[in-house]
Amino acid sequence: MQTPPRRTTPPPASVTPAFDRAAVSDRPPAGPPNSGIGRPSRPPPSSSDGASRSPEAWTPSSSERPTRPSTRPQTATGERAWYLDLPCPPGEGTCRIKGVAYRGLAHLVTCRVEGGTAAFATALPTPALQVFFGQPFLASSFYDIYPLVAGSGLLASLSRAPLDAFAQQQGRAQAAYDVEHAYRALFQGKSVDDVHARLRPLAGRYYDFGEWDVERTSHDRIRVIERGLPIWIMPWFVPMHIGYFSGLMAAMGKPGSTVSMQSFRREGLAGAMPLASLDLEIVLRD
Repeated sequence: MQTPPRRTTPPPASVTPAFDRAAVSDRPPAGPPNSGIGRPSRPPPSSSDGASRSPEAWTPSSSERPTRPSTRPQTATGERAWYLDLPCPPGEGTCRIKGVAYRGLAHLVTCRVEGGTAAFATALPTPALQVFFGQPFLASSFYDIYPLVAGSGLLASLSRAPLDAFAQQQGRAQAAYDVEHAYRALFQGKSVDDVHARLRPLAGRYYDFGEWDVERTSHDRIRVIERGLPIWIMPWFVPMHIGYFSGLMAAMGKPGSTVSMQSFRREGLAGAMPLASLDLEIVLRD
């Protein structure tokens, strides 16, 4: 795969206002994804000291013990950050997520980046990413998830935060945003007694890939099983989900709850993309 140019190109004039404003247009995103997950993807590269940065090495085991990998878009040796080399062109991935996640990222940009959306758009390293983030994101439409990982990694770098620590904060912020704006009927004012039953349909509404299950294993423990996940997203996805479920439990009156990773396994391929499965455990605490 050809390495994208490292010089930042100024974004088109339409990028900043489109990403910044609330997406109220009824126009659906232009065109369905068309390339699948067929192009090869490299896992996160090794660090300069030779330590592996495979997804397993990047993922934290608990909401209480995040790791601290570097998130600089470019290393001291000039190596690009892994999340800037997407598996396919922005918008062409078939693993998609609801636009509400991009709306949540836009909210974080306005809160965390000096210069707001204009600075974020300028920092995007390729014209393709600039164009992708320049579109209006409809909360209920599906969009390629890979640019969300790239944008989150870049935002972590602009915030001078390690990727996993930022992703946990991002997950908690997204949960609060979703409870308030997108899935209020599922969570606001509801008991945690049957929250596992309400979490099952949430995954189907949020993602159009993978297999998801949620089960109550005891009165204070919930198990979340996620299969068929593209391994390229996992250094961001695992800590983000740990933060997300922590945020959901806090919004439902269980702020002391913890979320921990019980297992992480590779499990085959979809085209050229390695897949993984993930088990999380939520311990409910007041």
